[in-house]
Amino acid sequence: MNSEQLIELTKQLIYHATHFDLPYVKETYADKLLVINVDENGAVDTMNKEQLVAFVQQNKDTNAKPFSTKTEYHYAVCDENMGMIVITRELEFNGKPSRKFFTIIWEYLAGRWQIVKESSIVRN
Repeated sequence: MNSEQLIELTKQLIYHATHFDLPYVKETYADKLLVINVDENGAVDTMNKEQLVAFVQQNKDTNAKPFSTKTEYHYAVCDENMGMIVITRELEFNGKPSRKFFTIIWEYLAGRWQIVKESSIVRN
């Protein structure tokens, strides 16, 4: 995979995840997933795959409005079995707009590309 393909794969991820496509999320995020979120005060919150799936399921069950897909792509690099992409996302949480800077690590596992690590930092 090259950098352009990694960007396209990430665009697909963002669309499906923001529309609460549970089967896609379960397949795309690796079982060993670690998500790290840093808020505007520097507090760190982590999430594993089970927690992420529960979050997506809750949004789907409550018919939540899909999240924005607005994304700036800053950098993407990929080798044989690992890829990293750096993006900024425009999101809204609890009625407040939020810009988040994300780093997403993809790995080729079990015959497909999966996300193994994801970090976000509030960027207002």
